[in-house]
Amino acid sequence: MYRRMVAIIMGILIVTSGITSPAQELTDPYEILTGYFEATGGLERLLAEKMSYSEGSVSLGGMEGVVKSWTQVPGLSRLEVTLDPLNIIQGDNGEYPWVVDQNGKLQLITNLNDATLKRRKVRNLIQQYAYADRNSEIFDVSFQGVEQVDGRSCYVVRVANNINVDSYTCHINTTTFLLEKAVFIEDEESRDVLYGDYREIDGIVVPFRVTQVDHSTREPQEIIVTQYVSNPDIDPSTFEPPTESDRDWEFVNGDAAENIHFEFIEGHIFVPVNVRGKERLWVLDTGAGMTVLNRAFADELGLEVGGGMKGKGAGGTVDVAFTTLPAFSVEGIRFNEQTAAVIDMSELMRWVGVDAVGILGWDFLSRFVTRVDYANELLSFYDPEKFQYTGDGHVVDMHVKNSLFSATATLDGVHTKPWVLDLGASVTHLDGSYALREGYTERDGVLSLGHGAANEYRKKSIICDSLTFAGFTVYKPEVCFSWGGTDTAFTADDLGELGNSLFRNFVLYCDYLGERLIVETGAKFNQPWPVDNSGLQIVYNEANEIEVIYVSPGTPAEKAGFAKGDILRSVNGVGVEFFDGLLALRELLRSTPGTAYTLKVDRTGESKEMKLVLASLL
Repeated sequence: MYRRMVAIIMGILIVTSGITSPAQELTDPYEILTGYFEATGGLERLLAEKMSYSEGSVSLGGMEGVVKSWTQVPGLSRLEVTLDPLNIIQGDNGEYPWVVDQNGKLQLITNLNDATLKRRKVRNLIQQYAYADRNSEIFDVSFQGVEQVDGRSCYVVRVANNINVDSYTCHINTTTFLLEKAVFIEDEESRDVLYGDYREIDGIVVPFRVTQVDHSTREPQEIIVTQYVSNPDIDPSTFEPPTESDRDWEFVNGDAAENIHFEFIEGHIFVPVNVRGKERLWVLDTGAGMTVLNRAFADELGLEVGGGMKGKGAGGTVDVAFTTLPAFSVEGIRFNEQTAAVIDMSELMRWVGVDAVGILGWDFLSRFVTRVDYANELLSFYDPEKFQYTGDGHVVDMHVKNSLFSATATLDGVHTKPWVLDLGASVTHLDGSYALREGYTERDGVLSLGHGAANEYRKKSIICDSLTFAGFTVYKPEVCFSWGGTDTAFTADDLGELGNSLFRNFVLYCDYLGERLIVETGAKFNQPWPVDNSGLQIVYNEANEIEVIYVSPGTPAEKAGFAKGDILRSVNGVGVEFFDGLLALRELLRSTPGTAYTLKVDRTGESKEMKLVLASLL
């Protein structure tokens, strides 16, 4: 989550590398750009700025802080954010980016995939104003008309390129020729950036107020620049990664913690974690940008929770606060106190059916080489500086981006692209816009509800032909994608997220330091797993009753007459209180096709009896 915030701030600070406009009813986009360059100091002066330094105050959600930025054209940068309680540093030395998280962990990102290399090339060319060349073979600059921005008339100029699908659309004041707003689309991220309070600094006109609104969260983030220096003397070492701080963890014995049992429930990995003598289950999740606590557990521990921002999670946005997590332990490992995110996980855990109180994400996993043996439900953690692999598994290059990592996989022998590797996802998700463009949405499948950290969402599950990953091919994999309201205007770098429905075939080694993934055949490789054969989705409601949350169209559950809101009371005459909770009831629904049940439900105070006969859904 904090990585997303840093990306937002970095976008705000690129204030003199934007695009802008001219005056009088112009339609030639290059004339408009010429007017912008003249209004901001002239193209010759802009090109002469090879370095810059700025600092200012930053406001994000419920947090206030300070931000400092150093840049050198082309491609070198350093950003420092002190935003209580987060302190983050990231940079790029021109060869590779690096980041130091809020707990002092340095991550070098040297294994750059094709999408990242292309984006770096485009950004560097924009920094050098290459789009101003009317004869450019890379940039496509087009006039999009005239629009109003806060009551001010603006020329709209769009800058696209033939290297990737990123675009920058600029709204340039028709009178002042200054940039009022820019719309950035990079990967599946998009945002509006508003500029104001322009001031002249050494012959360059610079906006001292920059406000960004991310399209997914709709939350404004504002920077008020207090100092801007053009072409300062910057020590080259500024752009190099700093020395990493002391370790914030230790092994209890030796250089590893091996063969720790985990519970594999509903496609999620649950690990016992001890905080202040309270041992509870936490989710292990490579898709989490930082360690997360459930708000109720933070209150139970008596922790002070502060700050706040909108975070992006599966299903939408989520309110995020922050706290200091006290020293904690996982079997064989002790951690010092950490800065952690706090969200309300109660609804998610009711859906899953497990009383988990936290998520171990980037801040935990990036410290180790993590071995996950799905078939035997065992975890091992190794010192990344001492780990040496001696097995015969396949080594896959891993690309780190925004605290997530991705690797290449091929769907149906044709679609080869990077996928995010998400140990927190129960199933494999195909990007919804890609599924729509490539015709996957037209395939027969089953509609259902999903629920992530943010909210519930509709999805469709289908059976594909194959999924090839790390030299292995899994046949007839189940793949799902979001259903309804998909916007095909955005093209993601990644094809989707590979989840545990795929990974359970393997033994995985996640090595952040080495930027690699090692994959071995698991003991249950390509074996069938129990699946739902009912189309009936049940969860705990707030009264701790078993409630029907969704009935998939065309399935046995719909044919039996179930409806959303039904409260399950008995199965074959046995009260639900005599079963071992929600998980045991879901296991009944995964029984062999042809299995028949008589279920009683309460529907708005009336008792109804349903005859459910299980059948294969996919």
